[in-house]
Amino acid sequence: MSLDQSAVPERIGDTGVLRWPGTWRVYVATRSEEIRADAERALTMREEAGQLVSVGEGIGTHLARAETYARGKHGLRRWLTGQAIEGAWSNVNSATVMLYGVLPTAELCGRVPEVVAIGRAYLPGDDPRLVQLQARLAAGDLAEDDRPLMQSVLRAAYTAQAMETGRVRSFRNLLLGGVVMLTLIVLGVVAIGAIWPDVIPMCGNQAVIQAQGLMPAQICPTGALRPSHGDVPLVALIGMLGAALATAASLSTRSELSTRYSLAVVQNLLKAPAGVATSVLGLLILNSGFVPGFAGLGSQPAILVWAMAFGYGQQVVTRFVDQRADNLLSAASPLTPAGRGTRAA
Repeated sequence: MSLDQSAVPERIGDTGVLRWPGTWRVYVATRSEEIRADAERALTMREEAGQLVSVGEGIGTHLARAETYARGKHGLRRWLTGQAIEGAWSNVNSATVMLYGVLPTAELCGRVPEVVAIGRAYLPGDDPRLVQLQARLAAGDLAEDDRPLMQSVLRAAYTAQAMETGRVRSFRNLLLGGVVMLTLIVLGVVAIGAIWPDVIPMCGNQAVIQAQGLMPAQICPTGALRPSHGDVPLVALIGMLGAALATAASLSTRSELSTRYSLAVVQNLLKAPAGVATSVLGLLILNSGFVPGFAGLGSQPAILVWAMAFGYGQQVVTRFVDQRADNLLSAASPLTPAGRGTRAA
């Protein structure tokens, strides 16, 4: 028996269909073909296949919609809302749940450990449906009557997964907004400092010997003895260098979890404008005399080193963002069983 594919004029495996980038499209294509093959085989094997025509048509419809989402070109709005990814995976998951309704009993019982693993990944350890299914699996007393229970666990797990990935997507969009806003602010500060150098002074005090003795003088980031148009842009560049070093250091310890959305790129983008902000603010604080016991910056190398240090120090601020991102990714990852730890709020 062949599933109805009238809603899909082109199969996703045909030449030229997967023309838009995105690894998730390949996963959706592969999973769709697996479900289609399993469903066709199961419907052929079952004696009451004629009574399950509607189920087969439902599976075919869901797979057709998933492939349509995976094939299509989607703009910025759909990327931000996750309509393409969520639409594709929602239909793939629905087809999977329906597939468990037509699998032969022997194969159905053999897939119980898989269902339990998915349930443990996204459902609380004390979920009554999951607890009951685990008890049935431990007792080795699985039968046709457990089919609805397995479908219920799968459906609940996929719903919880969608909620967790939705939180990751919302946080990603929030981070993107923060990156844009902070970038515009630091660009404005750098522009003001480049046009009116005296407005944002980056220069430190230096003692020079004149005829009267020791007299204070200024030393600026560019090496001049008075504020210049290049002071703030140079400090911003050095601050970005410090932020880049911090980003490189964090990459060596960060482990990317398997989720529908990645936060690593946005997290790293945030560090660049944050490094500029901390370097400019840090030098302003040091030169203001606000820090007790600090006499000021007496040389150009000292100013640049401190700018780099403050740029690197943006980690103190952005680490809270990184911690929140790690919590959300852990909750949305199938590699982090819900029953073994605390779920992210």
